[in-house]
Amino acid sequence: MGKIKKIVLLCIVSISLFAEEKSIVVKDILDRKVTLNKPIKKVIALGTSLSYVTYLNAVDTVIGIESIELKDVEKRTYTYVNKEKVKNLPIIGQGGKAKRPNLEAIITLQPDVIFTITQDKMEADLLSKQLNIPVVVVGYGRNTIDFETVNYSLKIMGKILNRDERAEELINYILQLRNYFKKPTEIQNAYIGSVAYKGLQGITSTQVDFMPFKLANIGNEASSIQKSGHVFINKEFLLMKNPINIFIDTAGWKLVMDDFKTNDEYYKKLKAFKNNTVYLLLSNTFYYINIDQMLANSFFIAKKIYPTLYPDLNPVEKANEIFNKFVGEELYDVIKNDTGGYQKVYLNDVNELVTEGIF
Repeated sequence: MGKIKKIVLLCIVSISLFAEEKSIVVKDILDRKVTLNKPIKKVIALGTSLSYVTYLNAVDTVIGIESIELKDVEKRTYTYVNKEKVKNLPIIGQGGKAKRPNLEAIITLQPDVIFTITQDKMEADLLSKQLNIPVVVVGYGRNTIDFETVNYSLKIMGKILNRDERAEELINYILQLRNYFKKPTEIQNAYIGSVAYKGLQGITSTQVDFMPFKLANIGNEASSIQKSGHVFINKEFLLMKNPINIFIDTAGWKLVMDDFKTNDEYYKKLKAFKNNTVYLLLSNTFYYINIDQMLANSFFIAKKIYPTLYPDLNPVEKANEIFNKFVGEELYDVIKNDTGGYQKVYLNDVNELVTEGIF
């Protein structure tokens, strides 16, 4: 072989090897620099980061799942659309709060990247070190929803999964939804109860800066306690505030009903229960935040508190539009069949709490 031909051949081989070893460097939400080799074909998504993978239309890259993703699938849109796609995948852990993944199962699968949701940088670094696999942390915000974190998570995952256009599409859509809401001449207050926090909770569990309230320009009665984050109020405080409207996350509704059976006199003193202005929301948080359901709840709440501002708004149609955008299916009826959907709470003649679907 001639000298020139050898040089050309070496150049071709070098270019080929370089293309195969092409890498990408991202900075995750905890400011960790992570280097990944491309293309990314095999993904593990921990801590319900599978929701983001689903929104980005990249479930085909997932090679193992946490068992939590196979439970209560009708309560979360992304688990419902994935139920057939992931049911036969290897289980790599239980999932949920404080549940460590099965490291041996993950090593066996040899993913190209692991996505996880955590606020602990040391935990992410340790996981990456133990597995010798890149770990990228995404999330929703620290202690409360933060759209900058949501958007950034979509952006870096879109870059890694080669779904940049889809990520931008969702980011723009979320902005469009946020811009829909109108400023009332006078801000109304309400109360949100049964907000999940390290598990399902009763009526005294609230999020001071509850994002659906913030989007709809509604104040939370609990904001006089603290300005942000989760808080457990005491019942006397709620009775003192005695809000006209109370919203309850349906995930904790059973706990409210159980409490009512032994403390019915307390609930009868609350205006919202006396006046039938207690409403059930879709699961805003079930294991983790459900971004699409949270956004849908915002429109339902806005319609209830400011009906004259939104005469043409149909919350169910809006919910289906949002679900279709995020997961490709109009799933309000699926959730309604499982949890009742948007409901109004009544105190009936025989001293029982009953619910009635609004839509």
